[in-house]
Amino acid sequence: MFAGIDSPPTISAVLRALLQRMVSTEAPPAQRRGFLVALACFDVLGTRARPGVLLELLADPASAELALGILAVLACEAIGRTYIVSSLACVEAVVDILKAQPLDSSKHIQALAAMQRLSLRRAPQNRMIELGCVEWIVGILGWQGEAIQSMPSEFSLEFGSAMLMNLALRSAGKRKCLEHDALTVCLNLMEHWNPQIRTHINGTFYSLLSLPSFRERARRHGLEGILRSMHQQAASLGDDISRRQMEYLLEQLSGQESPSALASGAESGEDDEDDDENFLEEEELAGLLLGDRGGRSAEETLRGFMLSSSSAPGIADTQLREFRSFLSNTRTPLERCR
Repeated sequence: MFAGIDSPPTISAVLRALLQRMVSTEAPPAQRRGFLVALACFDVLGTRARPGVLLELLADPASAELALGILAVLACEAIGRTYIVSSLACVEAVVDILKAQPLDSSKHIQALAAMQRLSLRRAPQNRMIELGCVEWIVGILGWQGEAIQSMPSEFSLEFGSAMLMNLALRSAGKRKCLEHDALTVCLNLMEHWNPQIRTHINGTFYSLLSLPSFRERARRHGLEGILRSMHQQAASLGDDISRRQMEYLLEQLSGQESPSALASGAESGEDDEDDDENFLEEEELAGLLLGDRGGRSAEETLRGFMLSSSSAPGIADTQLREFRSFLSNTRTPLERCR
């Protein structure tokens, strides 16, 4: 495969090149999206045919960070999430990394980004809950330590609160939140300066307030007064989003049903394939791993893997047909990948 190349690239170099091709701002978004879809189509990471390969990459200190970065980018797309969760063993491995790594490490950041996006899906939600992610997140969000190196970053708070909101949609997740006093954590963060964190906390509240026992505890802790005060403040500032969120929460606290929910209080995940796409919010995160882009370019590194219609016409044509079929079956418009 690598005839004519003096030194075949290392696995780390290939992973770095794959990540660069997915996030480099030098290429248009449609081209990067097409490359991401191709990774899933041809099972480059082996999650369908050889899931042990990805587990080995995640366990290898030389390749783990880059493999996590690729997973975090793949998880930005619904099609990437579908590809990753074809092997829940991958989810389990990333959860182990998430719990083991320091909160300010690159591995933690990439693992949390991937897990937050995968927590949109029903099967990973269930597995994360079984693996203790709810109590881990509650512990992070409720951090009360004094050692500055243990303090969660803004990134950990934002992505962790989003992950908690997603897991709280499941009945098992709600039970875990009750067991580990998510109420106190949510009360402490509901007036956080970051609007994304506030929205995630409000969404978590909405799900948990569907439980009578949680509603009673929340009332005893003065949640109604807090919500009314925040509603008045939002109205005076003209913040319609926050005002409506407070209204939904007050309705839920009173036991009323609202057709315009922040988040469904019922079980989630019935429409996994239609979960939101948020393509390529990863340039900044990937930059932590790509660093100095000197040396081999992505094109040079991946040259030995590429086929052309002139060098291998039969294989290239077969792969093109397979790619087009994959796009059609996954409802991904071809023009978005040109």
